[in-house]
Amino acid sequence: MEVVSPSPFWMFFDILILLFGLVLLLYSADVMINSSDLIAKKFQLSPILVGLTIVAFGTSAPELVITLFAAFKEIPATDAIIGNIIGSNIANILLILGTASLFFKIDLSSIGIKDNIFLLILTSYFAAMFYIASSLSIAIIIGLIVFVILFLNLLKNYGSDNEDVKFKEFSNRAYVILLFSFIGIFIGGKIFLDSSLSIFTTFGLEETIIGISILAIGTSLPELATVVISYIRKKGSIGIGNIIGSNIMNILFVFLPGAIIIKSRNLDFSLENTDLIHLNVLVLVTLIITAMSLLKMKLTKIFALGFLVSYVVYITYSLS
Repeated sequence: MEVVSPSPFWMFFDILILLFGLVLLLYSADVMINSSDLIAKKFQLSPILVGLTIVAFGTSAPELVITLFAAFKEIPATDAIIGNIIGSNIANILLILGTASLFFKIDLSSIGIKDNIFLLILTSYFAAMFYIASSLSIAIIIGLIVFVILFLNLLKNYGSDNEDVKFKEFSNRAYVILLFSFIGIFIGGKIFLDSSLSIFTTFGLEETIIGISILAIGTSLPELATVVISYIRKKGSIGIGNIIGSNIMNILFVFLPGAIIIKSRNLDFSLENTDLIHLNVLVLVTLIITAMSLLKMKLTKIFALGFLVSYVVYITYSLS
């Protein structure tokens, strides 16, 4: 790649834009955590439940947008939809949990055992689709819809927060603030990502290197920012709930809508082009965090480094 020599002014401008995007992202994540916690207290909801649902949906919104655009194309980009789900879910576990665990002791057992087991069974079903069928069938879609019903029923098991909270003031503005925090996270992440690409391209880095580093981090920034801010705010249950919830949301409320749209257009949704090793990795890493949850293990720095090294190895294999 030819190295472009940028003027000092434009380089400085790009750096300012990058910092603005980062600040907007982190500030929006902070606002989202506070707003979510406020709503949880208002309705006496468990913080984990809020992380599994509201926050998880907000951080999965970019994946949903990508899936919808891909599904409505004249020739649906089914491979992009599949890759989006698999890549995001692996990154959430290895990259996001790995990075966050370098700075915080994350206790996976704070999430209910049933939630972890549900994610493992759902992920296994998702992977099994590619082993038993060459294309997505109505029967498989019905199976995913059953999982949606089971997930909604699982959420009912979360009772009210037992803490005695003296809730003084609550304004409906909390909902509006929460919505704008989602938008801020999306815009901040995109600004940071675009500025990073602009800066690193000028230094002559290969696009492949940029893709496996800056792009991977950039597309996972909403989840990463949410987890980090939640632990800084001593509300780690929301952050860890967001990771588990995002992986569930990506399959049930991102992949499934895309599949339904494509099948409703009487078009084929091929499952043949996906390398099964990616699905094996997805099931394996999900199994690992489920086992760690059952054994009440904390993600120490040793595990964090193991997760991050594993992610680098996985990305290297994917690009080979």
